[in-house]
Parts: sequence; structure tokens; C-alpha cells
Amino acid sequence: MLDSASFLKPLLDPKRSPLPCTGLDLGFGDFITESEMQGGELQAQQLGLLAAIVSQQLGAQHVCVQLDELARLYNLCVPALAEPLPMLFTSQLQELLEVAVSVSKADAEQADRVCPLVLDGQALYLQRYWQYEVALAGQLKQLAAGQLCVDHEGARDLLEQLFGAPQEGVDWQKLAVILAASRQLCVITGGPGTGKTTTVTRLMALIQGLAAHAKTAPLRIVLAAPTGKAAARLSESIAMARERLPVALRQHLPSEAATLHRLLGYQPGKSTFRHHQDNPLALDMLILDEASMVDLPLMAKLLVALPQHARLVMLGDRQQLASVEVGSVLGDICQSLPDTLWLKEQGQYDATTTRLLNQLGDAQLIPAEKSVSLVQNNLVMLRKSHRFTAASGVGQLAMAINQGQVAGVVACLRNPALSDVTWYNRAEPGQVVELMCRLLQDYMSAIAKLDLRAAFAALQGQQLLCATRRGPWGVEQLNARIELELTRRGMIKPTQELYPGCPLMVSQNDYQVRVFNGDIGICMADSDGLLKVWFMQMDGSLRALLPSRLPAWQKLYAMTIHKSQGSEFEHAIICLPQGHSSLLNRELLYTGITRARKQVSLFADEGQIQSALTSHCQRGSRLAVRLSVS
Repeated sequence: MLDSASFLKPLLDPKRSPLPCTGLDLGFGDFITESEMQGGELQAQQLGLLAAIVSQQLGAQHVCVQLDELARLYNLCVPALAEPLPMLFTSQLQELLEVAVSVSKADAEQADRVCPLVLDGQALYLQRYWQYEVALAGQLKQLAAGQLCVDHEGARDLLEQLFGAPQEGVDWQKLAVILAASRQLCVITGGPGTGKTTTVTRLMALIQGLAAHAKTAPLRIVLAAPTGKAAARLSESIAMARERLPVALRQHLPSEAATLHRLLGYQPGKSTFRHHQDNPLALDMLILDEASMVDLPLMAKLLVALPQHARLVMLGDRQQLASVEVGSVLGDICQSLPDTLWLKEQGQYDATTTRLLNQLGDAQLIPAEKSVSLVQNNLVMLRKSHRFTAASGVGQLAMAINQGQVAGVVACLRNPALSDVTWYNRAEPGQVVELMCRLLQDYMSAIAKLDLRAAFAALQGQQLLCATRRGPWGVEQLNARIELELTRRGMIKPTQELYPGCPLMVSQNDYQVRVFNGDIGICMADSDGLLKVWFMQMDGSLRALLPSRLPAWQKLYAMTIHKSQGSEFEHAIICLPQGHSSLLNRELLYTGITRARKQVSLFADEGQIQSALTSHCQRGSRLAVRLSVS
């Protein structure tokens, strides 16, 4: 029998391997190698290496690998092996996959053949992730085809109460409400402060108002978000937007959002949820915020759990980082609309949709000249930021980053008139530590006064955001250095791992003690002098846990930009790593900048900024292709 372990083992050596493979990747490669031995040892080894690469790419959040990229990675890995294999052209690789017993082809003839790998067009998948993508595309297209009858007379009256008299230009918030009220699926995307939650609050008021007008039962509307932190922010935003509605239209609006795992019914130790196709969710409409954070498997499981009649509204910023796990679902959904159309105020929808929006939305849109996919017809982008004025440096900086303009970004950073943006060019980590110790003074003052509410408020005042976990500019070292400097200044007394004043973030869900990934806690003694970790609940109450009851956590003087998704801070301090980093891209920088409500401090040199702006977060996927076909 072939000793496949010795064949692939060199890929575990970071000094030899061009790809950061794991034992799991190699184990899968070994399995495929053994499965393919009937075709000969050489072919088995080639397929084993390809399988290990696909597994490694899944770990890098790619749903699939295009064959030309697979050939490139294969040829890159070959020299690292103890006994090098022949190089392969893409055409040779495809021929190899087509005869492999471990690979099924995504066509009607092989629909019942389940193999570990799937060849779909010019892409290779792991079977499970191919199923997720195909199922999600089918569910989205089915929802997108669902058009709902809207009482025009009743809608006009309610829209006037919600939006007032027609304004000049196109009111995209109003059009988003109309579109979402008339479809089973609506995807509302827009940058920070464009009013996504305000829009969806008005949408709920319109829908419940129409139900009351028709003397039918109010809809069961459910709010959800990927993390506890994002759910808390959504609840807070909806509550504030609800207070701005006419009193008569505030009835039957949900006020509390759930995490997706809680909504679906997470079952510890199981990969399945309590709610699924055979036990669907009890709701009529689901509003999902921060959709960019939802990975492919979770989104597929969510849509399968929706009852057939349910409506789905997704909210998110398509320019933000993709999910931490596999896929880039929101980006793929929005990719079905060309970038140039996002900037125009017409030509996006088919004739029927355009007519509806013009009639109810007092718009003058022109139908698209070419055919429009089902999903494209259900997308709307909010363009106007209500958070950042034209004079806002943060707003200008975010726009320049989105457009990939290095000169524009540097001009914003160097402009002395933009007092809300500070650039630390060619800085040292010690400068970050000094700045954070100064900014944390209000927080430490609240801790000294044993004022937890003031401490939570002060902690939201600023946050250090890092692109990486490791290195001089990473979370781990900066957390340690800030803690050391605060100790030297007498602001904290860390006699143990957790101490009074230590801020932390939970990094693992624990449904038994009801704390979740992303929840922020502060350590402080209770009235008996016992150290506990305190959490601010959605209703503003404080809840304490003994440190021993906490799931995994990390200190919070600094956090990664990835972890900051779904959060906002008055002042965002952003650090980019020096030298080359595969993590550095435009979406990462944009996400970090847009965590700021009022002020940004950026620690990066011009080379790092250019590196970020010229790199995109692109994940292997064919979801956008599937959605473009009606």
C-alpha cells in the first residue's frame, strides 16, 4: 500500500511548503490518494495533492477553486514534495478530474452520484460546500421570484406619513421600502449612516399598516444579526428609529433582535439546528442585519429554515469585509449588479419594477436596457450618508478608499482642514501605546469610581483596531504593551490574569451562561468584594458572571478589524502591519475606517496604504454566476 503520509508530509513544513497546509488537509489528500489507487500510483498522488489543495483553500475561506488557479497552486506545491510530480496544464488537470472516481460532475447524468469532490464547470468543490452553494442560489432565486400584491392607495397614504412630501431627486430609502414591501426578497445595501435600519423600521411600519388597513393579522416579523453585539446594536437602532415614527404606526414592531444561532436553535455538539426544512421558523418576515458577516453554510441553513411564504430582507454594506468563515455571500449577491450601476440613479430594474417604484416612490427611473436577473431586480443601494457631511474627513476617506484612489486617500490624510482624521505616518508601536493610554483615561476614571455604566460608555469612546493578531502591530503585542504601560502609570494593578478594570471580549458562544462571541465585559468587584465580569444587557441592565464561568475570551485594549464588524466607536484607531501581509486589502481598511462615528487615527505609511488599496478580498465562489442566470 502507498505510504501517502510520506508523500504529502513536506507540505506541513512552513519552510518548504508554499501553502499553509494543516494535518486535516493532508489527511483528506491521503484519503483521496488511497481511493484513486486503481488508476495507478502517479494519478492517485496527483489527485491526492489536488484534494489537499482544495481543502487548504477552503480553510482560506474559498468555497471552490477555479481550475486555472488550482493548476497554479498544484505546480507551486510540486517542488516541495519529496518525490516531485509532473507539472500540469489546466487542460491536463481537467482531464485528470474527469476520470477520477472521487470526483463527480455537476450534471444531470451524475445527479445521484455523491463523491467527496465535485467538478462544476471550471471549478472544483468539496461536496458539502457545492451543495450549500447550489441550495442557497436556488433558495435566493425562488425568493426573488416572489412578487407580492401591494394596495397602492393604502401604501400611498402610509408612505406620505412615513416620508412626508416628495423631495427633489430620488429618495432611495423610500424606494427600498416599496421594493421590500412588494417582494419576498429584498437586499438593502449601503455604507455607514445611510439609514439602513431607519429604512427597515419604516418598512415594518408600512407592512403592519397595510395589514391593519386590510383588516388582516399583523405579520410576525423577526429581527436577527450574526453576533450578539450586532443584535444588540440592531435592537438599539430599531428602538430609536421607532420613536421617530408617527405614534399610530408604532404598533406590532419587534424591538429585540436575536442572534442567528439562537434563532435557528443551536444544539451543542451538533452541526444541525433545531429549525430546518422540516421544522421551519415561525415567522412571516425575517430582517437580517450585517449580512456581510454571514458565511455560506450558515446562510444556506437559514434560508432552508424559512417557511415558504416568508419574506426576507437583508441589510449590509457590500464594501465591508466578507465573513470570517467560508464565502462572501452578500458580496456575491450584490456582484450581480455592475459597479457602474450603483452610481447611477436609473437603469437598474426591469420595466415592471421601474413602473412600481415610479408610481409609489415619485421617482423618474428609466428601465434597464438589458435583461435583469431575478436577484438584481431585488437589490437597492442607499447612497446618501446621514452620518458624514460633505465636510467630514471620515466620510471622504471612506469614499476614497472604496474608489481605490491612493492619491485621494493620502490627500485626505494630509489635509489639515479635516480635523476628524489624523495620520501617523512612519510611526512606531510605542506611539500607539502612548495614544491609547491617554484615550483610556476617562475609562480608568470610571473604573476608579466603581461606575460601571460610565465605564461601558467610556469604553465605546475609542477602540484600537489591528489588521493582524501577531507581530509588533498586532492585537497580542499591543494588548500586552498597553497593559504594561497602564500598570507602570499606576492606572491598573494586574495581580492576576483578570483584574479590576480589565476589559474583555468573549470569543466563543456559551448558551448555558448566555454569553456570546463578541460580547464585551468589564471586570469589577461586586458589593462583597468578589471579582466578577459585568456585561451590559440589551435592556441596559448589568449582569455579572464569575470569571470561572466564562467561555474563551481575550483582553480588549485592542481587537482585530474582523472582530469589530457590527460595532461602532466614537474614535477608531487603526494599525496596519509593516511589510507584506496577505490579510491587508481594501475591504479591511474600509471596514476599519467606517467603525468610526466621529474620528479616525490611522497608523500606516503610504506603502501600506497603497498595498491595501490595490488588493481586493476575492474568494473562490460561483454564487454570483448562479444568481446571474434567471
